[in-house]
Amino acid sequence: MRTDILELHAFYRTPLGDLARATIAARLVEAWGTAARLSVAGFGHATPFLGAFPDAARVIALAPGGQGATPWPEAGPGRVALVNGDRWPLPDASLDRVLIVHGLEETSNPRRLMREVWRVLADDGRVIVISSHRRGPWSVIDTTPFAAGRPYLKRQLTALLEASMFRVVNWNAALYFPPFQQRFMLRAADAWERAGARLWPGFGGVIMAEAMKDMLAPAGLARGARRALLPTPIAAPQPVRRAAP
Repeated sequence: MRTDILELHAFYRTPLGDLARATIAARLVEAWGTAARLSVAGFGHATPFLGAFPDAARVIALAPGGQGATPWPEAGPGRVALVNGDRWPLPDASLDRVLIVHGLEETSNPRRLMREVWRVLADDGRVIVISSHRRGPWSVIDTTPFAAGRPYLKRQLTALLEASMFRVVNWNAALYFPPFQQRFMLRAADAWERAGARLWPGFGGVIMAEAMKDMLAPAGLARGARRALLPTPIAAPQPVRRAAP
Protein backbone atom coordinates (compact mmCIF):
# COMPACT_ATOMS: atom_id res chain seq x y z
CA MET A 1 0.00 0.00 0.00
CA ARG A 2 1.34 3.41 -0.97
CA THR A 3 1.91 6.34 1.35
CA ASP A 4 -1.21 8.49 1.38
CA ILE A 5 -1.04 11.81 -0.45
CA LEU A 6 -2.08 13.72 2.67
CA GLU A 7 0.96 12.41 4.53
CA LEU A 8 3.26 13.37 1.67
CA HIS A 9 1.65 16.78 1.36
CA ALA A 10 1.93 17.45 5.09
CA PHE A 11 5.60 16.47 5.19
CA TYR A 12 6.62 18.92 2.47
CA ARG A 13 4.83 21.71 4.35
CA THR A 14 7.11 21.24 7.38
CA PRO A 15 10.48 23.04 7.71
CA LEU A 16 12.30 19.70 7.29
CA GLY A 17 10.28 18.77 4.21
CA ASP A 18 10.79 22.17 2.62
CA LEU A 19 14.54 21.92 3.23
CA ALA A 20 14.62 18.43 1.72
CA ARG A 21 12.71 19.70 -1.32
CA ALA A 22 15.06 22.65 -1.85
CA THR A 23 18.16 20.47 -1.45
CA ILE A 24 17.01 17.89 -4.00
CA ALA A 25 15.69 20.55 -6.38
CA ALA A 26 19.14 22.15 -6.45
CA ARG A 27 20.61 18.85 -7.67
CA LEU A 28 17.93 18.62 -10.35
CA VAL A 29 18.75 22.08 -11.66
CA GLU A 30 22.43 21.10 -11.78
CA ALA A 31 21.46 18.20 -14.04
CA TRP A 32 18.73 19.67 -16.28
CA GLY A 33 18.88 23.43 -15.83
CA THR A 34 15.41 24.96 -16.20
CA ALA A 35 14.37 22.38 -18.85
CA ALA A 36 13.79 25.14 -21.41
CA ARG A 37 11.43 24.07 -24.22
CA LEU A 38 11.34 20.47 -22.97
CA SER A 39 8.42 18.21 -22.06
CA VAL A 40 8.78 17.09 -18.45
CA ALA A 41 6.80 14.56 -16.43
CA GLY A 42 7.13 13.55 -12.80
CA PHE A 43 5.92 10.26 -11.36
CA GLY A 44 5.19 9.44 -7.72
CA HIS A 45 4.92 12.62 -5.66
CA ALA A 46 6.96 14.87 -7.92
CA THR A 47 4.88 18.04 -7.73
CA PRO A 48 7.02 19.71 -5.01
CA PHE A 49 10.02 19.43 -7.36
CA LEU A 50 8.53 20.35 -10.73
CA GLY A 51 8.73 24.06 -9.91
CA ALA A 52 12.48 23.71 -10.56
CA PHE A 53 11.68 23.71 -14.30
CA PRO A 54 9.91 27.02 -14.99
CA ASP A 55 10.94 27.15 -18.65
CA ALA A 56 9.64 23.71 -19.62
CA ALA A 57 7.28 23.62 -22.59
CA ARG A 58 5.00 21.14 -20.83
CA VAL A 59 4.88 19.78 -17.27
CA ILE A 60 2.79 16.78 -16.18
CA ALA A 61 2.61 15.20 -12.72
CA LEU A 62 1.61 11.53 -12.79
CA ALA A 63 0.42 10.25 -9.41
CA PRO A 64 -0.17 6.53 -8.68
CA GLY A 65 -3.85 5.78 -8.23
CA GLY A 66 -3.33 4.13 -4.86
CA GLN A 67 -1.66 7.27 -3.54
CA GLY A 68 -3.87 10.13 -4.65
CA ALA A 69 -2.92 13.64 -5.71
CA THR A 70 -3.30 17.22 -4.54
CA PRO A 71 -2.63 20.53 -6.31
CA TRP A 72 0.76 22.07 -5.65
CA PRO A 73 0.93 25.76 -6.65
CA GLU A 74 4.73 25.83 -6.63
CA ALA A 75 4.77 23.29 -9.47
CA GLY A 76 3.47 25.91 -11.88
CA PRO A 77 0.67 25.49 -14.42
CA GLY A 78 1.32 21.79 -15.07
CA ARG A 79 -1.43 19.19 -14.93
CA VAL A 80 -1.82 16.43 -12.34
CA ALA A 81 -3.23 13.05 -13.35
CA LEU A 82 -3.89 9.80 -11.51
CA VAL A 83 -2.46 6.82 -13.41
CA ASN A 84 -1.87 3.12 -13.15
CA GLY A 85 1.70 2.58 -11.99
CA ASP A 86 2.87 1.05 -15.28
CA ARG A 87 0.20 2.27 -17.72
CA TRP A 88 0.56 5.95 -18.54
CA PRO A 89 -1.87 7.71 -20.91
CA LEU A 90 0.96 9.15 -23.01
CA PRO A 91 2.12 8.40 -26.57
CA ASP A 92 5.41 6.67 -27.30
CA ALA A 93 8.51 8.92 -27.25
CA SER A 94 6.47 11.93 -26.11
CA LEU A 95 8.66 13.18 -23.23
CA ASP A 96 12.12 14.70 -23.00
CA ARG A 97 12.59 14.31 -19.23
CA VAL A 98 11.04 12.08 -16.57
CA LEU A 99 11.54 12.54 -12.83
CA ILE A 100 10.68 9.71 -10.42
CA VAL A 101 10.48 10.58 -6.72
CA HIS A 102 8.46 8.68 -4.10
CA GLY A 103 7.53 6.49 -7.04
CA LEU A 104 9.95 3.57 -7.21
CA GLU A 105 10.22 2.38 -3.61
CA GLU A 106 6.55 1.43 -3.25
CA THR A 107 5.77 0.16 -6.73
CA SER A 108 4.75 -3.49 -7.01
CA ASN A 109 6.75 -4.08 -10.20
CA PRO A 110 9.80 -1.79 -10.55
CA ARG A 111 10.87 -3.27 -13.87
CA ARG A 112 7.50 -2.71 -15.53
CA LEU A 113 7.53 0.87 -14.24
CA MET A 114 10.93 1.54 -15.79
CA ARG A 115 9.87 -0.07 -19.07
CA GLU A 116 6.95 2.32 -19.21
CA VAL A 117 9.39 5.20 -18.67
CA TRP A 118 11.47 3.79 -21.54
CA ARG A 119 8.40 3.77 -23.78
CA VAL A 120 7.34 7.38 -23.21
CA LEU A 121 10.85 8.89 -23.37
CA ALA A 122 12.21 10.29 -26.62
CA ASP A 123 15.30 8.56 -27.98
CA ASP A 124 17.55 11.25 -26.51
CA GLY A 125 15.41 11.69 -23.39
CA ARG A 126 16.63 11.30 -19.82
CA VAL A 127 15.22 10.06 -16.55
CA ILE A 128 16.31 10.86 -13.01
CA VAL A 129 15.33 8.26 -10.43
CA ILE A 130 15.44 9.50 -6.83
CA SER A 131 15.38 6.66 -4.33
CA SER A 132 15.79 6.33 -0.60
CA HIS A 133 19.31 5.07 0.09
CA ARG A 134 19.46 1.85 2.07
CA ARG A 135 22.60 2.99 3.89
CA GLY A 136 21.32 6.46 4.72
CA PRO A 137 19.52 7.48 7.92
CA TRP A 138 16.43 8.73 6.06
CA SER A 139 15.46 5.15 5.12
CA VAL A 140 15.45 3.87 8.72
CA ILE A 141 13.97 6.79 10.69
CA ASP A 142 10.27 6.50 9.90
CA THR A 143 9.27 10.11 10.55
CA THR A 144 9.50 11.00 6.85
CA PRO A 145 8.07 9.46 3.63
CA PHE A 146 11.60 8.47 2.58
CA ALA A 147 11.39 5.55 5.02
CA ALA A 148 8.41 4.01 3.20
CA GLY A 149 8.78 1.09 0.84
CA ARG A 150 11.98 -0.52 -0.34
CA PRO A 151 15.18 1.58 -0.30
CA TYR A 152 17.92 0.87 -2.83
CA LEU A 153 21.66 0.52 -2.95
CA LYS A 154 23.55 1.97 -5.88
CA ARG A 155 24.29 -1.45 -7.36
CA GLN A 156 20.63 -2.49 -7.04
CA LEU A 157 19.43 0.62 -8.84
CA THR A 158 22.06 0.11 -11.53
CA ALA A 159 20.91 -3.46 -12.08
CA LEU A 160 17.26 -2.37 -12.35
CA LEU A 161 18.02 0.36 -14.88
CA GLU A 162 20.22 -1.88 -17.02
CA ALA A 163 17.60 -4.63 -17.00
CA SER A 164 15.07 -2.03 -18.17
CA MET A 165 17.26 -0.94 -21.12
CA PHE A 166 18.72 2.21 -19.58
CA ARG A 167 22.31 3.38 -19.32
CA VAL A 168 23.31 5.37 -16.24
CA VAL A 169 25.17 8.55 -17.20
CA ASN A 170 25.43 10.34 -13.86
CA TRP A 171 25.14 9.69 -10.11
CA ASN A 172 24.37 12.16 -7.37
CA ALA A 173 23.21 12.10 -3.75
CA ALA A 174 21.53 14.44 -1.29
CA LEU A 175 20.12 14.70 2.24
CA TYR A 176 23.27 14.15 4.27
CA PHE A 177 21.75 16.09 7.16
CA PRO A 178 19.75 14.02 9.70
CA PRO A 179 15.94 13.87 9.32
CA PHE A 180 15.11 15.80 12.48
CA GLN A 181 12.81 18.80 12.86
CA GLN A 182 14.83 20.64 15.53
CA ARG A 183 15.72 24.16 14.44
CA PHE A 184 19.38 23.96 15.41
CA MET A 185 19.73 20.85 13.20
CA LEU A 186 18.04 22.55 10.28
CA ARG A 187 20.27 25.60 10.57
CA ALA A 188 23.31 23.34 10.17
CA ALA A 189 21.91 21.52 7.14
CA ASP A 190 24.11 23.30 4.58
CA ALA A 191 27.23 22.38 6.54
CA TRP A 192 26.04 18.77 6.73
CA GLU A 193 25.49 18.67 2.96
CA ARG A 194 28.94 20.06 2.14
CA ALA A 195 30.71 17.79 4.60
CA GLY A 196 28.71 14.72 3.59
CA ALA A 197 29.35 15.13 -0.13
CA ARG A 198 33.06 15.46 0.55
CA LEU A 199 33.63 13.00 3.41
CA TRP A 200 30.77 10.45 3.27
CA PRO A 201 29.58 10.37 -0.36
CA GLY A 202 28.10 6.90 0.09
CA PHE A 203 25.76 7.84 2.95
CA GLY A 204 23.32 10.38 1.53
CA GLY A 205 19.67 9.99 2.42
CA VAL A 206 18.73 9.63 -1.25
CA ILE A 207 20.60 8.47 -4.32
CA MET A 208 19.91 10.04 -7.70
CA ALA A 209 20.57 8.13 -10.91
CA GLU A 210 20.35 9.94 -14.25
CA ALA A 211 19.97 7.56 -17.18
CA MET A 212 19.38 7.51 -20.93
CA LYS A 213 17.60 4.98 -23.10
CA ASP A 214 19.96 2.24 -24.24
CA MET A 215 19.20 2.09 -27.94
CA LEU A 216 21.77 -0.69 -28.44
CA ALA A 217 19.86 -3.21 -26.32
CA PRO A 218 19.34 -6.62 -27.98
CA ALA A 219 16.41 -6.54 -30.39
CA GLY A 220 14.69 -9.48 -28.72
CA LEU A 221 14.79 -7.72 -25.34
CA ALA A 222 13.33 -4.54 -26.80
CA ARG A 223 10.51 -6.49 -28.48
CA GLY A 224 9.84 -8.36 -25.25
CA ALA A 225 9.59 -5.11 -23.32
CA ARG A 226 7.14 -3.73 -25.88
CA ARG A 227 5.01 -6.87 -25.79
CA ALA A 228 4.84 -6.67 -22.01
CA LEU A 229 3.18 -3.27 -22.35
CA LEU A 230 0.46 -4.42 -24.75
CA PRO A 231 -2.85 -5.68 -23.35
CA THR A 232 -3.69 -9.33 -23.92
CA PRO A 233 -6.21 -9.57 -26.78
CA ILE A 234 -9.67 -10.78 -25.84
CA ALA A 235 -11.42 -13.17 -28.20
CA ALA A 236 -14.61 -11.86 -29.75
CA PRO A 237 -17.81 -13.56 -28.47
CA GLN A 238 -19.06 -16.36 -30.71
CA PRO A 239 -22.74 -16.84 -31.58
CA VAL A 240 -24.55 -19.55 -29.68
CA ARG A 241 -25.71 -22.40 -31.96
CA ARG A 242 -28.81 -24.27 -30.96
CA ALA A 243 -29.10 -27.95 -31.72
CA ALA A 244 -31.76 -28.91 -34.25
CA PRO A 245 -34.84 -30.47 -32.62
